Amino acid sequence: MEKDTKGVSLDEFIFRKLQPIRILRGYLANELELCDGDEVRMNRQDLDNIVATVEIFLEEYDRVSAFRGRKNGANDRKKSFIDAKPQAIKAIA
Repeated sequence: MEKDTKGVSLDEFIFRKLQPIRILRGYLANELELCDGDEVRMNRQDLDNIVATVEIFLEEYDRVSAFRGRKNGANDRKKSFIDAKPQAIKAIA
């Protein structure tokens, strides 16, 4: 009997989680192109959205890191994000 679970590859997972950061980079690059001189002005709502996007990314990374830490034990040497097991990706996806 074949298992009916759909796993997510690490590349797919990372690509999906980095999309908001890529969009943010494009937005900021566009804002820089539109500005004249050395000063950049942005409204507060846009800046709040940028901070929220970065916070979401960092929370996701912390969640993946914490899951790996619980799974590997507290005394294990930390591994790079690339070494994350596919099971961890399935659990949080």
